[in-house]
Amino acid sequence: MAPLLSFAFFLAPDISTPAILTPLDILKLVGFATGAALHLYLCRMLYQRYGVRRAERSLLTLGLSIGLWHLGNFAAAIYELIGFQKGSSWWLKSANIVAYVALGFLPPSLAHAHFRVWELLDKCAPRKLFRVLIIAGYLPLVMLPWAVAKLWNDPDDDPTKSLSLLLLPFILWIVFIFVECALIDWRLASKLQAARERRFFEVFGASMAIIGALFLITYVLGARDWGRPGEYLDLIARLSSIAPTTIVAYYIYRYRYLELVIRRSFVYAIVAAIVMIVYIYGIRRVSIALEDNYGVRADVIEALLILVVMLLAGPLRRLTDGYLQRLFAREVGLYRELVAQVGSAAPSYGELDHFVQFAEKRLREALELAEVRIVPINTAESETAEVGRTAEERQLTEIEDRSLLDRLNALASYPLWREGRVVGLMIVRGEPQTLTAEKREVMAVLAGHIAVAVENCQLLEEKVKLERELAERERMASLGQMAATVAHEIKNPLSAIKSIAQVMREDEQVSREYGRDLDLITGEVDRLNRSVSQLLSFSRPTVVASSSTSLRDVIESVLAITRTEADERDVRVSLNLSANPQLDGERAAALKEILLNLVLNAAQAIKRDGEVKIESAFNGSNQLHLSVADDGIGIPLTMQEKIFEPFFTTKQRGTGLGLAIVARRAREIHGTIKLISPIIDGHGTRFDMDLPL
Repeated sequence: MAPLLSFAFFLAPDISTPAILTPLDILKLVGFATGAALHLYLCRMLYQRYGVRRAERSLLTLGLSIGLWHLGNFAAAIYELIGFQKGSSWWLKSANIVAYVALGFLPPSLAHAHFRVWELLDKCAPRKLFRVLIIAGYLPLVMLPWAVAKLWNDPDDDPTKSLSLLLLPFILWIVFIFVECALIDWRLASKLQAARERRFFEVFGASMAIIGALFLITYVLGARDWGRPGEYLDLIARLSSIAPTTIVAYYIYRYRYLELVIRRSFVYAIVAAIVMIVYIYGIRRVSIALEDNYGVRADVIEALLILVVMLLAGPLRRLTDGYLQRLFAREVGLYRELVAQVGSAAPSYGELDHFVQFAEKRLREALELAEVRIVPINTAESETAEVGRTAEERQLTEIEDRSLLDRLNALASYPLWREGRVVGLMIVRGEPQTLTAEKREVMAVLAGHIAVAVENCQLLEEKVKLERELAERERMASLGQMAATVAHEIKNPLSAIKSIAQVMREDEQVSREYGRDLDLITGEVDRLNRSVSQLLSFSRPTVVASSSTSLRDVIESVLAITRTEADERDVRVSLNLSANPQLDGERAAALKEILLNLVLNAAQAIKRDGEVKIESAFNGSNQLHLSVADDGIGIPLTMQEKIFEPFFTTKQRGTGLGLAIVARRAREIHGTIKLISPIIDGHGTRFDMDLPL
């Protein structure tokens, strides 16, 4: 902008002459120079940031058309103020051709840019209709060759008179486009959730509507023929495009909108333009007035006043710096508060899920993003966990690889690093224009604080879990001791009762009269013995066999014990042992107890005429996979979380210890057990166990 201002300054009349620029002349020079510089500067930034291929061509076309419109008017104003002699009309004609050809491109490129923005922000936008409207908007440009020839060949210096045949249709076209763009802006504002973007489109739409009304009043209703006020109104209409561009520039400067950055030097150039107005209209007018009234030398007074302006330059710059810093104070304070809140929230929430919900909500609200997810690696899905491991291998602080982001369905993602490892991912989803460069920087800073908070929550949860497990073990140890004492006291009387019943059963006379009752007594004693045995098994450690044995031998010994139960219920047991490894004494004893409980439970879950399947296979290089499945009634989902808890049972005569023993023995040999129910058609249950060998 500075070269344009300097050019205008040195072409102005010499200060020794009494000629003074009018306010209208000053507005023309400074207004058109500012408009040309502002729009061409924004086009340059857009080109440098994205390039021609990636940049929105409609935005570049719009910026260039407005910039060249102001540049042509600036050149025409220079021609008028300097007063060139005959033979130099080519200057004015060239300036008018540049200005009005650029003006011809303004309405279609403005509509094109709005349709493009609408298409980006609204997935339901009618894209086919947009293409038709965009093509229709550029059709009037077929008249440009005629208009250029008319401007060059017509001796009249006023281009509005030369193009009088097209003036009214063109103005109505411009008014229609501005009103249409205002409606599009307001529609987009009603659909956006982010307050900042909504406010931007509301203000921008209002500026479009005001400019449309200004053109209508000035050129259609004839307000520009109202003498001196009409001249000012005409100039304001010609400079009106600066207003919406200034709004865009403000958002770019304050919020890095469109991920562009306006340098402070450009803002200082705007301030220099204001100083130039003060000089041309203020200092010169004062100095000449003093010379006329008091006879003092105007050039000396002007020099003194310039010194005063130079002395005020320092305070003026500090004032400008202070204002520019205040522009960012609120945003910086907001982000600082956000970092502090998220970083200090972990101890107050304790549980990881609660902290994650708080942090996600706070980030969405403060940064005005559609969706933010914080996913700890230990709870992540396999796809997310794999991306986290890849980020850890590549030492990434921000995931920019498009293939990785597509796997997360994310706009951006930040690994949460803690002590050389990735503990989670912060995933951002939404529209690309909502995640500005400034927000990306804030997210990158927050990633470190959130990683610490996530680890603190996990440590607190592990501490609470260990405390609960310790308390539970102490409770179960006390319960086991009590169970062992009770079982010992009950087992001896039960043995005596069974022996007496068996002796009485051998007496034929007693057997005829009380045989059925004696069989019932014997059966109930056996049932009580099994319950007592379960109590003893739960309360004491596993008995380790002295020698190793094969898996098949263990299973066959279990089937021998459960054969009676299976025969009574007409339950078939089938084996599919793809793996038959040798087991050491500890694993053999534990597996025997596990399978015994699982097979008995499976047989009891089948009412009549069912099947229990036992399968084994190698799962991996050194891991045994075992499964026990039945086609019984299945286990309701509401009960599946509790079935491994001690003393939880759904049977009228059960102790609730069978599956608790299974889970305990599995842990003792470092195995894992998982329940799947139903298996098929709403029935059946399968227990899958993986055991490292």
